[in-house]
Amino acid sequence: MAALPMHEPLSDDLRRFILTSVPSVPYLEAILQFHAPPRAPRSAASLAAVLYIGESAAQALITALAVAGIVRKLPHDAEDRHEYAPADPAMAAMIDRLVRAYTSDLVGVTRLIHDATQRSAQRFSDAFKFGKGS
Repeated sequence: MAALPMHEPLSDDLRRFILTSVPSVPYLEAILQFHAPPRAPRSAASLAAVLYIGESAAQALITALAVAGIVRKLPHDAEDRHEYAPADPAMAAMIDRLVRAYTSDLVGVTRLIHDATQRSAQRFSDAFKFGKGS
């Protein structure tokens, strides 16, 4: 039986970036679509088609990526397309590392994102619980 390939553990700074800056797997998948060669501009419709999501969900992802400084809107574009354009070299380097990590350890990165999402949902839920003495 062949051994499974070993994955390099995520560095602390990359792990922190994922936990603080990647709210969902679809968000990460949208980053991958903009990052992948050829780095062609994308509309909400084209992103929706490759991610198998609705166009409004794709538009929400694009808006979130633009706010985060990962993509920018093409000026004077009738199709309202965006292109990959990290705000600075440090962001570009971190995204490159994220893409490599996801490519080599899809399950590990996905679990980290899901665990963070689940913890956030649990904290939100816990905020509405009342103690027995209330």
